[in-house]
This record gives sequence, structure tokens and C-alpha cells, in this order.
Amino acid sequence: MRSFLSKKLVLGVTGVAVLVGGGSAVAATLSSPGSAAQTYVNDVAKHLNVTPSALTAAIKAADEERIEAALAAGRISASQAAKLKQRVQQGSLPFFAGRSGGGGRGRDEKAAARYLGVDQATLRRELQSGKSLAEVASSTPGKSVGGLKAAMVAADETRLSRALSSGRITAKQEQERLSHLASKVEAQLQRTGVGAAHAGSLRGARQ
Repeated sequence: MRSFLSKKLVLGVTGVAVLVGGGSAVAATLSSPGSAAQTYVNDVAKHLNVTPSALTAAIKAADEERIEAALAAGRISASQAAKLKQRVQQGSLPFFAGRSGGGGRGRDEKAAARYLGVDQATLRRELQSGKSLAEVASSTPGKSVGGLKAAMVAADETRLSRALSSGRITAKQEQERLSHLASKVEAQLQRTGVGAAHAGSLRGARQ
């Protein structure tokens, strides 16, 4: 019975995550009973045959587990983890939504578009047609796959340096991410489909 209840709560948390999409949009989700998001939480809880408070507790527990995992992996510092946990308990930051990396993904795409000399909407259409970034670069006059890779790596290095300078990441985190940077960008270049420029974006180096 306990296992079944846990599975139901997981489904509920997933549903809420799909609903809210982004962290800032759900600042009042758990703290404003009159909000549309809270109404949705109530409805999900009803269908799962659990109380809204139990579902809310499960959401917060899942958020804290994600924060602990990020801390253990070195993606965030202890002070960052403490602040995130505080915000989770205040109901102002669903970690699974707010830390999805959307900003980093957009910046990766922006860096690629800048090098290729096109706007992001044009690049996105190319990727949505099934092309990889490498294929787009190869078919763009005066551009190359190597040049695109260098531009994307340089943009990520700059973001990491700024994140380090502002205290958002530690020196250890910066070095860890730098060590994987080339392979991460290489994977982005070869990936096809919608969001090819987005995959593998840096986490935790929010500008």
C-alpha cells in the first residue's frame, strides 16, 4: 500500500512539473491556495486519493532530493544548496522546474546562431527540419564545423568564468565543467532533431 501511494505521488509530482514548466512562474504554487496552480495540485491530489498537503510534501521532498544530488555531484555549492532548500520550504522554487537549464540552452543556441550569422529563429527552423548543427555549419558559406565548435566552447568558457567571478559556482565546479566542455559541445554538434543546440547545456552556471 505504501509503495502504491508513493507511485501515485510520483505521478502527481510529474503532473505538476508539466503544468508549471518554469520556476519563476510557479512562485505562488505552494503558498497561494487561490492560485490556478494550487487548484491543479488539489485536483491531482483528489484523483490520486491523497491530500493536497501530502502531495505538496512529496513535491518538496523530491525538490530537496534533487538539490542534494546536485550538491553531491558538485554542480552547486553548500551555500547554494541551503538557499535553494529554504526557497523550496517557502514554496517559492520547484527545483525540478526552476533548474531545468532553459537559460543555458538558449545561450548555447544564441552562440551558435551568432557564429553562423543567422538569427535564432532561422537556426531553430534548420534544426527542426532534422539537420544537426554540424550539417548547418557545413552548408553555411564561409563557416565550418570546427569554427562553430570553437565559438560555442568559447561562449561556454566565458559563462563559466563569469559564474565563478560572481560566486555562483566554485573553482572546482568550473574545472569539472571545463574538463567535459569539448565533448559536450561535440555531442551538441552531432545531435539532430528539435533542441539539438539545447542538449547538454551547462547546469548551475546561470547568468
